[in-house]
Order: sequence, then C-alpha cells, then structure tokens
Amino acid sequence: MTAILWRLGLAAACAMLALTPVSVCAQTPAPAADATGADHLRALEQRIDRLAESLAAAQNQVEEDRRKMQSMQTEIDDLRKAVGEGGSGNASPAVVNAAAQLQGAVAQIREEQDVLAAQVKQQDQTKVESGSKLPVHLHGLVLFNAFVNEGVVDQPDLPTAALLATPGQSHGSVGGGLRQTMLTLTGDGPALWNGRLFADVTFDFFGGVSNSSGSPAGIVRMRTAGITWAAQNDLVRAGFDAPLISPRSPVSYATVAQPSLAWSGNLWIWAPQLKWEHRFPVSDAKQVGVELGLYDASYTALDSLSSYRYVSPGEAARQPGYESRLSYSAGRDAHALQLGAGGYYDRKNFGAGQTVDAWAGTGDWLLPLTSHWNWSGEFYRGRGIGSLGGGAYRDAYNYVPSPGGTTETSGLDSIGGWTQSQWNLAQTMQFNAVFGQDTGYGGELRQSITQANNALDYYARNRTLMANFIFRPWSSFVFSPEFRRLNSWPIYGRVQTANVYSLSAGYEF
Repeated sequence: MTAILWRLGLAAACAMLALTPVSVCAQTPAPAADATGADHLRALEQRIDRLAESLAAAQNQVEEDRRKMQSMQTEIDDLRKAVGEGGSGNASPAVVNAAAQLQGAVAQIREEQDVLAAQVKQQDQTKVESGSKLPVHLHGLVLFNAFVNEGVVDQPDLPTAALLATPGQSHGSVGGGLRQTMLTLTGDGPALWNGRLFADVTFDFFGGVSNSSGSPAGIVRMRTAGITWAAQNDLVRAGFDAPLISPRSPVSYATVAQPSLAWSGNLWIWAPQLKWEHRFPVSDAKQVGVELGLYDASYTALDSLSSYRYVSPGEAARQPGYESRLSYSAGRDAHALQLGAGGYYDRKNFGAGQTVDAWAGTGDWLLPLTSHWNWSGEFYRGRGIGSLGGGAYRDAYNYVPSPGGTTETSGLDSIGGWTQSQWNLAQTMQFNAVFGQDTGYGGELRQSITQANNALDYYARNRTLMANFIFRPWSSFVFSPEFRRLNSWPIYGRVQTANVYSLSAGYEF
C-alpha cells in the first residue's frame, strides 16, 4: 500500500513539474521571465515531453493495478466457488480470511485508481483563465532583502556606487524591504506557420517609493515584456529587453531590480527592441546563431522619476540603434560551451547641431571548466553608451576646444566588463565570485564642463567585487548571503569605498 501511494504521489509530482513554467530567474532571477525565443520553445517542448512521460508512467501503473485486480478477482471467484461447493459451514477459517483480504485489496486498488485519475485530470486543467482560453502561466518570486552598508552609497537598498562622505552625517545604513519582488505572466499563443506565438511580461516594485520620506514600500513598474514568434531555428521578438549584445548577467539575489554589476561593467538597460535570430545547426549538439536588432536608446543616464516622458538624444536623431551578434554553442544543457561577439551603433542628437555617433563592440562567454565549475563574463569597448548601461553614467561630455571657442559635444569613450566564476557545490548549493568594472576615459572627462546635477556626474570609474552563496533546501525557497565592495573614482580626488552586506530570502511560486 505504501509503495503504491508513493508511486502515485511521484507520478502526480512529475506531472506538476512538467506543467510548471520555466523559472524567470535563470542567471539573474529574474530575472526570469527574461528567457525568450528558441530557448523558451525548447523548454516548452521539454515540459511537454516530461508530461507525456509522467502520464505514460501513470497509465502503465493503472494498467498494472488493473491486471492485479483482475487476478485477485479471479482468486476471489475461485474461493467463493470452493466455499459454495463445500458449504459455508465447511469452509476453513483460512479460506474465509483469505477471501476477506482479497476483497479488501481489490477495494483499495479501485480507490487508488480513482485518486490517480483525479490527480491526472487536475493537471490537465488551465490554472489561470485568460480571455483567449489559451494557457497562461503565473510565476512569482517574493524576495526579502536585508542590508548593511558601510560607507556612503547612491541608494541604500540597491547601491551601485560609493560616494564622498559628508562631515557630520552618518556614513552607513541598515535596512530591508521587498521592493525586488517579481511577478511574471507568460501566455502560450497559437501555432503560426512553423512556430508558435507567446508573450511575457515581468513586474517588480522598484518603480519608486510611495512618499518623499523614502518609504521602503515600492511602486509597481514593468521590467521586461515582449511578444515572440519562435520556431525550431528562428525567432522574432518585439519587446522591452536588455540589448542583445549583452545577453548575460552575474548571478545574484541581492540585485534583481537592476541586474548584478549594473554600472560596473554590465550593459543592461531595458528598452524597446525588435530582434530576429536564426540558428544554423552544425551537428546534433553544436550550432551557430545570428541575431539582428533595432534598439530604442531611450534611456538617459541619471534620469529621475518623472510623470512626463522626454525625447532622448537617441530618439531625437530620428533613427534607431542597430545591433548584431554572432554566437556559437556546443552542448545541450545550460553549462554548454557558449561564445558570442556583438556590435552596436546609433546616432544621438543633442541639439544646436551637436550629434554623436555612438558605437560598441562586445564579447561574451560561458566556459564549462568541470562538471561543477564554469567561467562566464562579458567585455565591451565603446563610445556614447551610457544609454546601454556603461560609460560612467553618461553618453557624452561638453568641452571647449580652444580658449574663447564654442562649446562642443563629444561621445565619451569607455571600456569595461565583468567575469564570474561559479561553483555548483551540490544540487542545492552554489557559490559565485564576480569582478566587474566600467571606466570612462579620464582624459576626456577632465576637459569636460560638468554641471553638478547629480553626484555621479563627477565619477569616471566604478568597480564592484562580489561574492555570494546560494542555498536552495527546497525548489521553491532560496536563501543567499552576499558581500559587495564598491570602489568609485571621481574625476578628481581619491577613490571612494563602500562595503555592502546583504541577506536575501525568496519564495518562488
């Protein structure tokens, strides 16, 4: 009895697992939801295969139980026949007892079959009803973050830079909150040509605070969203996403509202984007990918929360940004060898006849060094890429080429990147060590005319060292302590330093 119930529970669990949507928090938990395209289609096919396997196993179990029940029924009939021929009064106690046990076993098997049928039927239901009647999946990460900051930082609950200490003021902070909690909706659409349509949208609570005193209660904002058509080797997506030239992010549960190492070597800015991807299979486990995209460089570094949307210099140029990426992968699982190289170009119009040609070249990699250890990272070199998340918080700088001359605008040259070493200590434990840096060229910044609109206007370089431990005692619960050291160099003066200690606890559903 116990073994049968265990098999029934395992079959139901397999069916539930097969219907569970892909986590949005792969690499960045997130940032989960952010998994798109051919990967989503392959993940959907894998879930369907797992569901078919679990249902087949359940059917086999039902069939086996049916055969046992028929065999027991035959034995009961034989016993009844023997008792009938010899008379009930002549039946031995052993025969009567055996008949009673067989009757109980048959009733028990029938009850178990009813339970299994109900569980399989339950998994066949649509969990979230939609107007289109097509499947909609809800995924969430309720995330609590507690922090201790040693030093002055730009924002207490998600610091990216260390600032100059002000005499007489506190040089540290302690707090916590749930503003980085995320909700994701994914809708599976109809078949179209040789592929399928699907859509996704992810929200968090990092859109601002509820009042001027800085309450830790957050305002809902849209993180990413998109409508995707995906086939076996092709993908077209119109979405609000990170630039396709920067597909990776370091792993962290303390920095989810902005991907880990934002402004320290990770190009991440979410913006409207239209992209196409095609994969050329080289062999069963190897493929080459080509991606092309149009990017709206609508983000202006250091923008504050506003109810009015202004035209950015990138949009004022009346043309989109152009993206491309070439990739190679060898292997089937998430730890397969992956290499990529990308390029970006856009034009920015700052008015008064001042335009800047912005560009970037990037490289990214994921190298599985052993079965439990991999090395990943990204690198970039560019000009005018503050709207992508680099360039020391700015796209351009103003300068006077000669005494008495007119003010000119030029794109700021920058270089940066990050690297991560990841150890999967066990199925439930992971350790990550990360280094990243973003640098604006100091020679250009020292001749700039800087207006003190924000303390970060004076900064030329930002560096982050990070280490975290991720523990998942259950698939739905995550626990992660983390340490970050921020080093920020102003245009003039000495480096500013801050230490950030955080503790994250999340529940996924």
